[in-house]
Amino acid sequence: MREKKKYTMLVVDDEAIISDGLKELFEEEFSDIFQIYNCYHPKKALEIFKYRMPDVVVSDVKMPKMSGIEMAEEMRKIKPDLHVLFLSGYDEFDFVYSAIKQDADDYILKTEGDGIIVQAMKKMTELLDSENLFMEEYKSAQSKISYMAPAFKQQALVHILDGTIAADGEFRDAMMELENPLPEDSKLLLLIGTLQEKVTQITQEKILETVVQLLQKAFGDKISYIHKVMYRKSFVWLLESEDKELPALLFVSALDIQKMIQLRLGLLMYFGIARESVGWKELCSGYSELWTEMQRQAINEENSIIMESRELYISDSFNGEESDFEQMLTPITEKLRMMEEFLSGENFPAFTDLLQDILSILVKAKRHSLYALEIYYSLGNILIAYINKKNIRPQLASRIQLMELFDPGSFVTWEQAAEYIIRLTSSIQEICMETQQTTMMSITERTKTYCLSHLSEDLSLPVIGQAIGFNPVYLSRIFKQIEGTSIREYIEICRMDLARRLIRSTRMKVYEIAEKCGYQNPAYFIKIFRAHYGMTPQECRDMG
Repeated sequence: MREKKKYTMLVVDDEAIISDGLKELFEEEFSDIFQIYNCYHPKKALEIFKYRMPDVVVSDVKMPKMSGIEMAEEMRKIKPDLHVLFLSGYDEFDFVYSAIKQDADDYILKTEGDGIIVQAMKKMTELLDSENLFMEEYKSAQSKISYMAPAFKQQALVHILDGTIAADGEFRDAMMELENPLPEDSKLLLLIGTLQEKVTQITQEKILETVVQLLQKAFGDKISYIHKVMYRKSFVWLLESEDKELPALLFVSALDIQKMIQLRLGLLMYFGIARESVGWKELCSGYSELWTEMQRQAINEENSIIMESRELYISDSFNGEESDFEQMLTPITEKLRMMEEFLSGENFPAFTDLLQDILSILVKAKRHSLYALEIYYSLGNILIAYINKKNIRPQLASRIQLMELFDPGSFVTWEQAAEYIIRLTSSIQEICMETQQTTMMSITERTKTYCLSHLSEDLSLPVIGQAIGFNPVYLSRIFKQIEGTSIREYIEICRMDLARRLIRSTRMKVYEIAEKCGYQNPAYFIKIFRAHYGMTPQECRDMG
């Protein structure tokens, strides 16, 4: 394998003897440094140049159709850092001096001899070595800066979140060297993520970047940039956006992000979403308030995404928008908490009663009331938490638009929003009833299958309940509701049917058939058989 040379040189002269002679001279003196090419015409030289991209060009000044100066100008358009050594005949040297002094690294008279030319090329080599060393040091420095940049930014974001950086001057100094600094005047939306499990730093970075990519894919231009940082064992994303609807839209997207993280990494991430975007100075208090809200709402598997809200009281929430509000004393927040409990326990009548109370307040609010918006979002939080708990999003999606749940701007009036909430609640209740019916039927079928497979064994309710995995009393009630008969009656019918088939198709003795059908007392078996068929087992067999 041929050794790769350090630099490349192109020699151009329209006199072949000079071009070839210079090539031989340079190969003799610099064979370990330069890979050398030569040609006899500027146009051909340009072709070679584009392919070889030489570091140095040695050229005659005066050549047919294109001068060496013109050729060098074309080459520098392709490679601005090109080094050029011009050779000139004595007669035209003074003529071209004023032109080449701006473009050439050096210029030599052809009559000065090989020693001067070699010396000039040695200086050129030293220049190339010096430039290479500088570029290597520069790239190394840039690499170190690039490597450390994320750490610098992480540190700056941490100082902002904990309030260490609070003054404008401190903020500008911290942001000055960062590639993607926080905006000084724009708003940022806080998104906090937390895990129950401890994970490695690599996993933390993977989660931070995964969420950034998913958000960018989901919202595109709605978010200008996403900053990310680990802060106090929590994952923090700062979303540059002026879109006031983003918090609501983010709630829905967070559900998909949550599932993606669970699918990819096997981790359940809990999210907290700020109520609104804030300036960088409010990030410290904004983080504390959102984190406190996440703890207050007892974030867990069933309530894994929290949207920041405020304690609402009917007496002051609407700031006197309607006089009716002033007369009510019960806090809305307390009603919302009761609704959450009722829905969790699937007490739909009680839930619906409280829902009607709150919606009757909502419809009286002014269209752009911030407090009405918070009530709407609070209802949305309760409903979406239940939807996630029951995993019924796919069924709901075929019946009603779920995106509207967190897009109140799609409604012209609060009356329309209230009607939507009622329709959504009705759909949830219908699906739950259908699901409950399906579940009850499944339990019943499993009970029947177990009984049929164990007719010769003990089939008391406790035994069946343990086998199926349900409380015997609950199991008995479900079975009676679906089948219209008790489990005991069903078992007796199945045993008698089996007994008749064995009597007619086998020569087994009556006591053997009794045991096969789960009766240890033959006399009792005969009594039950006669009660069912109006004859004894023997009479049944005699009849054929």
